[in-house]
Amino acid sequence: MTGSLIALTATYAFALFVLLLLLVRSRLSLKARVSIVLAGSAFYLVHFFSLNALQGWPSQSSLPEEFTLHAWQIEEPNPAQNQAGRIYLWVQTQEWEAPRAYTLPYSNGLHDRLDTARARHQEGYTQQGQADGSGSVTFSDSPKRLPLKTGNSATGTKN
Repeated sequence: MTGSLIALTATYAFALFVLLLLLVRSRLSLKARVSIVLAGSAFYLVHFFSLNALQGWPSQSSLPEEFTLHAWQIEEPNPAQNQAGRIYLWVQTQEWEAPRAYTLPYSNGLHDRLDTARARHQEGYTQQGQADGSGSVTFSDSPKRLPLKTGNSATGTKN
């Protein structure tokens, strides 16, 4: 994937270079040429910083109002290294074909709710999430229960 991103960036930079060459030869006013170069540079910067989305980095946008919680990872704050904690969620709505990753700032309350969700998930309950606009996220059991594990999936034998 990194090679593709480098090629995509190089292609975009080449297109900007060709635009610059054309502008040098054009008979547009200096003000128009400078405006076009600045606009092209701004688009390049937007393009460059949005490449993270192509690499699968978690979104920092707000969570959907209702979703199914698939997985999560919690990074607790580390004051000794001056690092704020993060909580990563992998969620899916009914409209999406595949789950998406989100990142949220660490909070003790969300950490506790995810610990409860983990226990319920281990009991076989799919976890549904609800997010309100203020950043609060709650979890509840889905009406659909997961099948119980009855054997070793690698060998196909039952316990």
